[in-house]
Formats: sequence, C-alpha cells, structure tokens
Amino acid sequence: MSAEVRVTTPQPPRPAGAEGLTVERFRTMVQDSHLNFLIGAGTPSSFFGQLGDIEKVLTALDIFVAPEDEKRLVRASIQGYFYRRVLLPNQQLIPLHPEAVEVVTSYAKFLRTLNHILLRRRSSLLGKQANIFTTNVDMAFEVALEQLGIELIDGFSGKIRPQFDLGEFGSTRFRQTARYERRSEIPVVDLYKLHGSAGWRVEEADSLAERIYYDHGLQLVAEVGAAYELATEDLLSIETAEGLDVTELLKSATGKAPSAAVVAFTTEYNKLAIVNPEKTKFATTVLNETYYELIRRLANELEKENSLLLVHGFSFRDEHIRDLVLRAARTNPTLQVVIFCYKRSDRDDYEDLFPEAEVKNSNVSFVAPLEPKEGEDELVLNLDQLHQTYFKPLTADAVPVADQVIALDIRAVQDPTTDA
Repeated sequence: MSAEVRVTTPQPPRPAGAEGLTVERFRTMVQDSHLNFLIGAGTPSSFFGQLGDIEKVLTALDIFVAPEDEKRLVRASIQGYFYRRVLLPNQQLIPLHPEAVEVVTSYAKFLRTLNHILLRRRSSLLGKQANIFTTNVDMAFEVALEQLGIELIDGFSGKIRPQFDLGEFGSTRFRQTARYERRSEIPVVDLYKLHGSAGWRVEEADSLAERIYYDHGLQLVAEVGAAYELATEDLLSIETAEGLDVTELLKSATGKAPSAAVVAFTTEYNKLAIVNPEKTKFATTVLNETYYELIRRLANELEKENSLLLVHGFSFRDEHIRDLVLRAARTNPTLQVVIFCYKRSDRDDYEDLFPEAEVKNSNVSFVAPLEPKEGEDELVLNLDQLHQTYFKPLTADAVPVADQVIALDIRAVQDPTTDA
C-alpha cells in the first residue's frame, strides 16, 4: 500500500492593511539594498497643513493680468497661510509641547525600528546607513532622532554656531571599546532637506559670502511670526489650501494694496531658507547652489547598484524630482522604487505619473491600502500603519537579547502656568 504525500509550499503572509507587496519580499529588499526614503508633506499631514493647490495658484498668479498691488496682496496672503499651517507649528516641536507629542512619537517609533534594522545588518558590503530625502521643511525628523539618541547627519558641523557643509553627508560612524579597542559600526541616518528647513538661516559670513547656519530655537520663525501677527487683519482670509482659485482670490483683493504691515511681513518671510511652494523656488544664490547639490545627491544614490527608494507622503508634484526618479528607474535596472499610497484611490494617480510603458525595467511598484469592507471607512496607509505593516515585522525574529535598546520616552515641556 502506498500513500500519496503532498507538500504544500506556504505562501508569504499578506500584510494586514495593504496590498501590492508581501512582507517577505519587503524583507529581502531592505536587507539587500542601499536604503533610501523620499518623504513628502503627506507623512506628517495630521500635524502640519497640506500644500493643496498653493503652487498652482502662485504659478498662475505670475502670468495673470491684474494690478500688481492686488497680486502682491494675494501672494502675501498665501504666504501667511503657509506660515500659519506649516512653519508656525514647529514652535511646538522646539521645545516639544504636548500638542506635538503624537506626531513626534509616530516618527520615533518608525525611526527606532529603522535603527534596529540597520544595526542588525551583518554584510560588509552594505553600511549601517539610511538616507532620508524630504521636501518637508519642518523639524519633526530632527526632534524625533534627537529624542531617541540616534546618530544623525543633517549637514551641519560645529557646536556654537553650526554651519551647513555638504561634505558632512555620507560619513560612517564607529564606536571603539576602551579595553580591547574593538571597533563596530553604528547606524546613521543622513537627512537631506531638499526644500530647506525652518531651522536654517542664511547670513553673510566675514567674507561677505552667504552661509547657511542652524537657527537654534527657531528665532527666524518667531521673527516672521511677529510680523505676521501685525499683518493678519490686512491679509485675505484663507482657511484651506484645497480648491484655491486665483480668480476668486484676485476678486477678493480688488482695489486693495498691501499695507505697511503686509509689506513688513513679506520682507521677513522672504528671509526664510525654504523653497516656497511655487515655481520660483529659492531666492538666494547659496540656497540655489545647496538645493541643486542636494538633488544631485539624490540622483547619485539612485544610480547605485541595488538601491532601494521607499516613497511615502510624496505626491510628485515637483516634476523635476519625478523626472529624476523615472530616469533612474529606466537607466538603473537594479534600482527598486516602492511607492506607498496614502489612500487606495491615490494608486491611479501614481500609475499615471509612472506609466508602465516608461518603466521598462518594471522596477516601480505601488502599495495601497486594502479595499474597505462594507460599512468601513476608507483605509489609509499613514506612517503608523506603514510601520506596523511592513517595518515592525522585520524585527519580529530578533535575538532574545536585544542588540541595542532605545527607550521610547517622548516628553513634552511642562507648561509652567499649570500644576505639575
């Protein structure tokens, strides 16, 4: 008598909240690749305002036929909205206030797991390093990394008056034991702020050349805020960036001119070391040079063999960045690009931006939330869900004794006006 024996190959587990990539496939990608992230405004959207149609309106404003004073008032009003929704909340990050603990904790959980993944890399061919490229100008990454004590390279060198130096990027960090002088590489995160930062300040150096310095305490943001408060009553009211229409804004500005307070606000706002949400990007030479060099660094990383680019919260409205990623996907068959869609409906928009006919190497893939069950709200793939679904499982088989423990203790500043 013979018995039939059937061997069934187990299928990789399907992530609980997303489809388009299995956890096992993702594990292989992360372990065997140079790790890069492209992070956009959609990642911290629960805390900072969205850009919406701001860039479209500002671009149209440049070519619209209207009195110059009215156009200046519309532009200043949009800058006021951008300051209020994107820049002002940074003052709740430095120092950390209770209102910002949730977003910093979300970043910290993700970064702590990323640190663990890098720490356990045993290959000498891949360094314990991850590159985060972001168009966000907020300070959430810096605050979360400092709270955790993870090594960060943000381009600044020096302690008393840190100065931006592109040569800082790409450094490898080691620790050496005192007794046996044994050296071990430690995880490092390189943070590239492609559109500048709320924590940057441009000043003239002794040689009269412009330099970028780190702005401790966000002093410049506070100075812009003081000017904004004086101009608020004279600016057009803008409550949301979605559905903005240049014609309607100009209609609201008919017969009006910027007041002295509005002009003062615009003057202060233009000192910010950020890419404004419009086609005319940076205003100063040093920022232009820095901007193009940071973009070149992104291009260089995508040209490396076995490079992985993970995209989250980035809409690719910046055509030059989309073209750069698309060109790299075409010319580097070993590059893998994974775009995590915030909503299921976003997948169609991304597929239009990266048509299959233009991606000959089939190395651009899309991960979207699952179809909601009847009666359920639309599912989203925010940073917490991304961490829970894809990154946290990569550390599930950790050794019994942790390689390194980073305590997650995000503390806000105690309000002195309340009882402890």
